[in-house]
Amino acid sequence: MKTISVDRIKLARESRGLTQTSMAQQLSFNQATLSKIEKGLYHVNEEMINEIASVLDYKKDFFYKSHEVYPLKHFYFRKNLGTTVTNSKKIESIINIFSSNIIDLAESVDIKVDLPYIDLEKEETTPEAFALLVRQYFNLPIGPIKNFVNILEKQGVVVHFFDFNKDLKISGVSFITPDGIPLIIINNSIPNSRKRFTLAHELAHLLMHYKGGIIDENRDLEKEADRFASEFLVPTKEIKKYLFNLTEQNLFALKSYWKVSIQAIIYKANKNGAMTLDQHRRWITKINYNGWRKVEPFEFEIEPPSLLPKLFELHFNDLEYSIEEIQNMFGLNNDEFYRCYIQNYPQLHSYFPKLNRSKLNLKLT
Repeated sequence: MKTISVDRIKLARESRGLTQTSMAQQLSFNQATLSKIEKGLYHVNEEMINEIASVLDYKKDFFYKSHEVYPLKHFYFRKNLGTTVTNSKKIESIINIFSSNIIDLAESVDIKVDLPYIDLEKEETTPEAFALLVRQYFNLPIGPIKNFVNILEKQGVVVHFFDFNKDLKISGVSFITPDGIPLIIINNSIPNSRKRFTLAHELAHLLMHYKGGIIDENRDLEKEADRFASEFLVPTKEIKKYLFNLTEQNLFALKSYWKVSIQAIIYKANKNGAMTLDQHRRWITKINYNGWRKVEPFEFEIEPPSLLPKLFELHFNDLEYSIEEIQNMFGLNNDEFYRCYIQNYPQLHSYFPKLNRSKLNLKLT
């Protein structure tokens, strides 16, 4: 007999951005009962779980899954300032749900992970030096990194582009599942130049901050990840001579060539002494004035992930799963499943019923 996971009830509630108070207002029982349910102090009967599933818009199967729920500190993510406690809980719950779904998918697939993990302090090295070693490990040629997403996928990293709600100020998140599968989720709404830097930033977390044991709380892990990303995407030795006396024209040319943001190039120039404090200040003023912090000119295309869609295609074709069976495995309803896993991958659209897809497009716009 299946057992209801009370952790999954709390997970589902927080993924919808609801407090116990606001959720209880939509239930036939009060907050006191809901609180006891989430603490495992009150028996949940079939009628109650049906009501909870209906209010939270999840399938009943969602609440019977046995995956562990991890705190936010287990994950690394790039976010903007101002994230509220409620949104942090929402981010935590969404990431946990993705993690459990990827674990379910990967149970039937052999994903070979080949990554060079490191303890920076033990090896007495820097993020920049390690970034160059990783380029060698990945057999990357001199110059810009082409097909960055596909390179990560070949090393066993599952990359997923997902449309986070606008209230969640998050660029990307990374973690390693209990089964050892590294996963990077990127906010699909951010510019492509920022996607690439976020990918490199999250790769840094995976390689430098997961396998080294207890990390000194005085270390700035976000700055370390930024330093790795900057050197990994644009090695100083290869670009430094082009960073002096920057103009808009050569700045845009460098962006197009290296496939990084204008801000990343300015950061590189400032960090390596290629511009004065006054020049840096003028560039930052110009970036703010032109609104380039949010949207830059001369954006470029980025290849979409292919490993995750292939995992779904394997289940649909070789393992003969239906859409409904995958939804039941995840505990997600039609619109949630489509928005999370089908919407951004055209190669999967043919597997989703046309009638459902047309209705969902109307609902999600």
